[in-house]
Amino acid sequence: MGFANVWYSHPRRYGQGSRYCRACTNRHGLIRKYGINLCRQCFREYANDIGFKKVSLWLLLILFIGLSNIILFMFSDGLNINLFDLDYI
Repeated sequence: MGFANVWYSHPRRYGQGSRYCRACTNRHGLIRKYGINLCRQCFREYANDIGFKKVSLWLLLILFIGLSNIILFMFSDGLNINLFDLDYI
């Protein structure tokens, strides 16, 4: 059994050495969430094709404030509490 037969012959069933990017076979910076298995560089390249959308931070903040106002109104027994109204603080 020569050295060429031994090279990289250890079974890799788990750990970082067993996973690689499905686009470029890179083993570093893998995004494994939702079974994507792409390195971060390929993810940036193919994110729009996969269906990911960029959402601005301001939009998320507005949605959060709106939802929190709705939740506060639901649990306040009809009292109209608004997060933008600072008189009740």
